Amino acid sequence: MLECIIFDLDGLIVDSESLQFAAYRTAFRQFGVDLDMQGWVQWHKAEASAERWIRSRGLDLDADEVRSAKKEIYDRLIQEHLQIKPGARALVTELAGHYPLAVASGSRPESIRSCLEKFALADCFEVLLSGTEVPRSKPYPDVYTEALERMNANANNTIALEDSPAGLQAASAAGIRCIVCPDSFMPRHENAFSGAALVVESLDEIDRSVVERVHQSAS
Repeated sequence: MLECIIFDLDGLIVDSESLQFAAYRTAFRQFGVDLDMQGWVQWHKAEASAERWIRSRGLDLDADEVRSAKKEIYDRLIQEHLQIKPGARALVTELAGHYPLAVASGSRPESIRSCLEKFALADCFEVLLSGTEVPRSKPYPDVYTEALERMNANANNTIALEDSPAGLQAASAAGIRCIVCPDSFMPRHENAFSGAALVVESLDEIDRSVVERVHQSAS
């Protein structure tokens, strides 16, 4: 029996990856550092965090100061430019009528809520979990294992929905079958989603019957 469905947020429910990049790029420029697209791709290949990226490049910057500057910029971009991904509203509202839902995202808790509240979807989820609340961010499984615990759900009876290789890796490491809808903002590498239970090009391709079929195929 399917017990729980866990959604990523950025790049899956909301079209925010370009805004995340723009906010961090502007924030780093305030400190005299250029974060280009290649750097952003590298950022997401490992554990995505400003502190890790700063340390990996030997920069003499305070990660908290960078994050604070980014937060101010990103919060404004959410309100002014954030769009919902095609099919996201219909899918979330349909599934919320049948299953407990959670969000497991690398974003700050307040950003998660702001994004979902903008599109009146926050109440569809029983748990909103940020990667800042666990020891390690994606691609490590921590945010998923914590979400399972908070939802009182078994990994074998849970489905995850993700948009990135790091998200797929995190869900898979937690023992959760994952449906992937790749975000077009990030470059897609060959075989990046080979471990997914299903890969679709739009959330319009997913409904309750598809999710249940993916779950049943594991039985």
